This record gives sequence, C-alpha cells and structure tokens, in this order.
Amino acid sequence: MWEGSTSRRRLLAWAALLALSLGLHLWRLGERSFHHDEAIHASLSFNLARQGEYRYDPTYHGPLLYALTAAGFTVLGDSDFTARLPIALAGVLLLGVAWSLRREIGEAAAWWTGLLVTLSPVFLYYGRFLRMDVLAVLMVTAALVAFLRLVHGASRSWVWLGVWAGLAFATKETAYVTVVLLGLTTVVVAARKGLVEPASEGGRWLLEHRWGVAASLLAAVAVAVPLYTVLFRWPSDALFPIKAVSYWWHQHSIERVRGPWWYHLPRLVQYELLPLAAAAVLMLRRRKRRSLEIFLFTFGALSIAMYCYLGEKVPWLEVHQVWPFIPLAGIELAEVFGRPRRWPRMVATAALAITAATAVTAAFVTDEISPSLPRVESLVYVQTCPEVAALAREGERLGKGGGTVAAVSGEAAWPLTWYWRHLDIWWDLPAPGMRPPLVVCDPGQEPEVRSRLGPAYSARRIPLRAWWVPAGTHPTLRDILRYLVTRKPWSAIGSTDVVVLERGAAPAAAVRDVAVPEALKDRLGVVSARVIGEGYLRSPRGLAVSTARMAVADTGLSRIVFFDRSGAPLGISLSAQLKEPEDVAWLPGGVLAVADTWNHRVLVADPGSGKVRPLPQPDGGWYGPRSVAASPAGTLAVSDTGNKRIVMIEPGGRRLWTIGEPGSGPGELDEPVGLAWIGRRRIVVCDTGNHRLQVLSPRGRVERIVPLPGAWPNLYSRPQVAVLGPRRWVASDTPNRALWVVQNGRPERVDLGELGITPSGVAWSDPVLFVADTQGRVWALRLAPRPGNAAATRPASPAP
Repeated sequence: MWEGSTSRRRLLAWAALLALSLGLHLWRLGERSFHHDEAIHASLSFNLARQGEYRYDPTYHGPLLYALTAAGFTVLGDSDFTARLPIALAGVLLLGVAWSLRREIGEAAAWWTGLLVTLSPVFLYYGRFLRMDVLAVLMVTAALVAFLRLVHGASRSWVWLGVWAGLAFATKETAYVTVVLLGLTTVVVAARKGLVEPASEGGRWLLEHRWGVAASLLAAVAVAVPLYTVLFRWPSDALFPIKAVSYWWHQHSIERVRGPWWYHLPRLVQYELLPLAAAAVLMLRRRKRRSLEIFLFTFGALSIAMYCYLGEKVPWLEVHQVWPFIPLAGIELAEVFGRPRRWPRMVATAALAITAATAVTAAFVTDEISPSLPRVESLVYVQTCPEVAALAREGERLGKGGGTVAAVSGEAAWPLTWYWRHLDIWWDLPAPGMRPPLVVCDPGQEPEVRSRLGPAYSARRIPLRAWWVPAGTHPTLRDILRYLVTRKPWSAIGSTDVVVLERGAAPAAAVRDVAVPEALKDRLGVVSARVIGEGYLRSPRGLAVSTARMAVADTGLSRIVFFDRSGAPLGISLSAQLKEPEDVAWLPGGVLAVADTWNHRVLVADPGSGKVRPLPQPDGGWYGPRSVAASPAGTLAVSDTGNKRIVMIEPGGRRLWTIGEPGSGPGELDEPVGLAWIGRRRIVVCDTGNHRLQVLSPRGRVERIVPLPGAWPNLYSRPQVAVLGPRRWVASDTPNRALWVVQNGRPERVDLGELGITPSGVAWSDPVLFVADTQGRVWALRLAPRPGNAAATRPASPAP
C-alpha cells in the first residue's frame, strides 16, 4: 500500500482515517444515558461556565476537563453532545499522535497505529464518555512524542514537552502513576547493559541539557498552576501534588472500588486482544529489536502489572494499559500487510474485523445497561440505566408548563442534577403541602414521602444504576463462549433502584365505591364493593380489622397504615422502624401484634401512643415471622416461617410453646404462613410448601387437612387465610392471582387476575371480606348472608 505511493495517496489514506474517527466519535454522541461521574463532570463544567465557580478536588481529578467543557458550553451551548465533545475530539486527536510517529516507526506503521487507536473498543467507548482517561493519554503521548523529537535534536521540543506534561498533570492523577512507570521502564531497559554505564550516560545527558530541562519544568508549572488555582483565585492549590498524591494513595490503601487483582486481564483479552497479541508477535519474531520497541513493550507490561496492583479497579483504567501496545501492533500490521504471505494477512484481517465489530457493538448497540436489557458489556461500570434518561425526558416535557417540576432526594440527584439543570427542581424531600408532578426518592424514603404527599400519587420503581460483576461467579466454558458471542451474561445484572411517584390528574378519594364484577357476584356472593387506600398504600400484605379501625401491614412501605372503618386514613405512626412487616392482628385492649418479618421479631404496638414492645422469642429465635393471629381469648399464634413451625404465646407473654416441625406428614409444615383461628380451640394454617390447609389444635393435634391442588406454585407465595365461619374459609394465592374458597372441606379457586386484582392478605369482619391487593389498595367486599358465613372469629376487643 505504501511502497512507491505518492504523497497524495498517503494524504488520502490519512484523510479517510480522520473521517472514520470523526464519524465513530461524533455519531449519536449525546444519546447514551449520562453516567453518575459524567453528570458530576458536566455539572461542574456548567457551573464554571455560568458562574465561574470551580475549585480543585482530587475526588473529581484535574481541572483541564472542566476548563475545556466549560469553554465548549460557552461557545456551543450546553447539551449532552457538547458535554462529551472535548473527550470525543481528544479521541480523534490521537490520530495526530500516530501521524507524528512516522519518523520513528515508519509511514505505514503510523497509519496502522492510527487505525488501531480508532477501532480500539476501549478507546472508542471511553472516547465517547465524559471522563478524563482518553484526554490524559492524549497529553501523555504528546509529551512522549515531544521527548522523541528533542532526542533527535529538536531543541524547541523542550518547551512542548513541558506544556504537554503540565496538561497531563492537570488532567488526571494517573500522570503520577505514569511518571513512576516511565522511571521503572527506564531502569528495566537500562539494566540490559548494566546500571552503572546507562546511569552515567543519563546523568551526562541531563547535565548537558540542563537548560532545556529547566525550560521544560518551567513550562509545565506555567501551564498547570494557573489551571489548578483558577488563575490564582485559590493560590493554596498551587501545591496540588500534595492533595493529589495523599488522596489517591489513601483510596488505593482502602480499596474503595475493590476487585480481584486480575480484574483488568479478562477485559483486556476480551476487547484488546489484537494489539496485545500483535505486539507480542512482533517482539517474539524480531531478532533485532529497536530501543523504542523494547521500551514500549516493557512500559506496557509494567502498566498492566501496576494497575493490577493498584486498589482502584474500574474498567476505564484499561485505556492507560493498552495504549503502549498500539504502536507496536501498528508496526506488526504494517509488516504483515507489506509482505505477500497470505495466511498472516487473513488472520490479521479477521482480527481487525472482530475488533471493529466489537468496538461498534460496544459503543452503539450494547452501550446501555439495565436489568430489563438482555445484553451487557463487561467494560460498562455502574452505568446509569436508560429508564432514568426516559424519566429525565418526562421531566423536561413537564417543565414546559413552568413551576416546580419535581422533588428529588437521595441517589437520583446524579444524574438528574445535570439533566434537570434548567428546570425548577426542589432538591430534597417534598416539604409538607408540596404536590409536584414528580417525586424521585430512594426506596427507604418512600414512606416519609407518601406521608408528606397524601393521596393521588402512583408509584413505580425503576433502576437507577446497574452493574454486572463477573468476578465471584463460576461460569462454565459454555457460559463464557455464549457471552463472548451474544453478550448475554451468565449471572444477574444488579441495580440500585429509585422510586418515582407521579401525581394523578386530581386527588383521589381514600375510599371509593366500585361496581361489582359479575365474577365476584357469582363466585363469592359479593353484593357491593369499595376500594380503600389508593395513594396511601404500596404493597399491602396483612390485614387486621376491628370494630373501629383497620390496620394494614405494607411491605413496600415497611410500615403499618391505619384507616377507620369507613376507609379514611388515620395519621397514626408507630415509633419502631419496621422492615417489610407481613401481618398484623388485634389483641385484647386495642393493641396490635405486628409480624416485623425481616427485623426477625414480633411486636406489640399501641396505636394510641405509637409505642411498641417486642414479644418473647422462642428457642432459636425468630426467622421470618410472617403471620400473626389472635384467638378470642388473646392467645397469639405466629407462623415462624423460616423455622417451619407455629409459635403460640399466651396473653401477656406468660407462656410460649411451639407446634409443628419440618416435613410433609400430618402436623408437619413446610413454609407455613397464613394463620386464622376457628373459634377458640382450632387454628387453620396455610402450609405453603405442602400446598394444603391444615387445621390444628393449639397443641398441634391434626384435626383436618384440605389439599389445594395447584395452589402456591413457589415457597415464597406468602398466602394469608381468613375464617368466615366454622365451615367456610378464604385463602389468598398471590402468584395465581386467585382466592381459594373452602366450603365444608371442598376447595374452589376464584381467579381474580382478569379483574386486575392480585390478592395478598385477607381478613373477615362480618359481612365484609377485606382483600389486600398488591396494586396498592384494599378491596372491601360485602357478601350476601349465607349459612357458612356465621361470624366465627371476631376481634377480641375493639380498638380505642
């Protein structure tokens, strides 16, 4: 290609390469969701452009990126595209470094180096990403090219060496690592001739060029210090190396972002096998290796070793490991395609095609990550999910109408601080009385948010940031091969989620009458229906109804929500911090038993004062108490689900005993959950794992077993049961979206899925059957009188 070619043909080849690089770096540059770090970098740059506010913080690296991005905002406006533009242009300008190496490695090798850095999957992905790493490599390589120039006698290159070095130190603290690596490489390469003679020669060379060295140092200081001090606004930051080294050495020591020592190796092989393998072939094939080739290969090997050692394990650091091998690979490809041998060309062509396909796929096809997406790239690190970008667009649409668009608290502040920079946003939990169209909060904040907002807000949970961690898993060879071909991971994609609450068109009533579907009339004998708690509930489970109040255990809110008998919400709060409570039951005296499931305890709560106290624990402690039921005499039964037993507690906790043991025989239990008393001396148990109801005496004697074929298809079905009368019971079947009605020992399944009901908890207060619906509401179904509905179990005492 290059032998005997004209200058014009060479320029056309470079022009084609430039066009390819521009296209790959700029096409759809602003479309990928902004990463957490990208949003921070963009926001800091925006503040610098608008208010002139910036101060160096080693957490967010050096000032050069912010200065360049702010300049871009000033000239071109602020957008996702212009925010990433400086890094994209840095990726394109790496071609200039390749062009400048023509004298050192040859015209053809320089062109192939430019092609490899353009098609590098790691360089392309992070060359379209608002982080400093590609920019840092550009500055360091420019400094090294300047050094090569002065070695060949270009004395003016001393100043350029200082300029590029100053910019490298003003970009990212990896410059300090690079200096250490350059020193180690120099020692290793010099050791081939013995250390004494090279050290002596080096000393004489530095002494001979002392004025050039001084000029270079002065140039570096003249460039870096004004950037770090923001034109001397913060003069103490002239000592930036102290802040930089101390902070990042601490991060390395504590391994803030930890990973196995070999974290980078599989990713380098997956994405950058071509330059690594081509560089290795060159070094193995050559008998007479040039000093530059030895230096680059040694530097690359030491770089990989160094980043394996350093405690910060993130994939963008692979940019700093692969770049020394790219010129070596360019030399090898120039020789392969410059010789007439067919097989090396075929292998190299296939490797180039695979590399190009990998780069394009990673940058444009599988560049987003979410638990809802089937494919993932291992170089994607805790990336913002596309669901958040969709939320950002929704906020921008709402913002056209003016006014406060949203209240945002918790983890979602990044990247929403960037996305909603032009909108009126309340950056905290909503103040009492606020009702913005959108509220975004962490899942743990949702109960407090709902209490402040009131009704008429629907909620959904979306992934904020997602990750895939191959380390720590044990894939088969088939899993690995499938992933390499399809990018379908062999383990689950994790995520940090946020809750989005959206205001309805108008405040909804806490209770409303609804038409009774024919299916409920025919199968249950429902004569009227009401819906309670919309806007106040998220994932209701257990229910307890007294003559005055209804208590709802809401696992999604991790709280107990109280309503009066008409369905109006009551502003009652318990003093305890609950964790996914599953069930509640009224006890004598108007106090409430609470199965605080994942705090592994059972509480007694006084709704009047909000005070709570724990009940005694059985031997071995509680493991997932999921249901509580009180007899008319006040004896409390608790399904200790994980321990596969029922715990009986006499009033006041005077005496405690257990019934049942693991198994499938009569009286044995597998994942018992729902409980309800039949009068004073019998209790019905949802024996989930055995797909049956068992009627037991308080001492564990089996009185009846009712199989429920097809019920509760998994151990986590979490059914509840209510006793409508001695011979009529109702049990929930959440996975099947159904109720089981048992009349005189004969079960019948009533499907509710077509009605939009997913039943969880059930409770009976004659003549109303209350059904908790995981859609965030409770159905109050008034049943027609019938013989099987005689009130067998009433609250032991009305709540005050």
